[in-house]
Amino acid sequence: MVHPVSTGWRALLTLCVLSLAACHVVTDTELAQIRSQGQHKGPDAAKMLSDQLIPYADKNAKPAAQVIGALNQNFDDACKQFGFRQSNAFPCNFWLRVQGKVTRIDSTSRVGKAYVEVAPASGGEPVSVVLEMGPVVVGTGVRDGFPGVKYSDFDDQTRFAAFGQELNKLVVARVQQSLKLKAGDSVDAAAVYSSWSEPAGEIRAIPVVWK
Repeated sequence: MVHPVSTGWRALLTLCVLSLAACHVVTDTELAQIRSQGQHKGPDAAKMLSDQLIPYADKNAKPAAQVIGALNQNFDDACKQFGFRQSNAFPCNFWLRVQGKVTRIDSTSRVGKAYVEVAPASGGEPVSVVLEMGPVVVGTGVRDGFPGVKYSDFDDQTRFAAFGQELNKLVVARVQQSLKLKAGDSVDAAAVYSSWSEPAGEIRAIPVVWK
């Protein structure tokens, strides 16, 4: 006669053996990889800037005076025609071709501003665009003005924000290294201007490409 308790323990022991057979020990590295599956850390900022964003900016920049003239007439129409907006939660971003003469440099703040008088549109008045030269640039237009970057590429708002900051740092480093402007210089740059409405005050744009 088989004792019922012994039978129960034998069944439990068999179950445990089968369970262990289906498992294996993983290393810390493997565990980290398992946990990271399905996470979205976003693209590499430096690679995206050089391989995609810079060519996009250079190709899609429109004459600054033309875009600003359209902005002054009707912001929504200008945004649809010349701008890019990921959603209503973001400002509209315009890539401007800033071609003209530097009239003055303002280095009194960390933003560092180069005032450029660009050629007017047909029959229009001269237009001034302020290029943000750093070491600080304001806003996230570099990130938000490129359709290749989406919020859904990131796990959360913190990583999305950090990606925008990293792009800004990379752009500023390029500007500080090779775009040395002074009053009287000619400039030809593609810069991004972000706005929620018609221009009021200075039109500040972040240069990304220059010739």
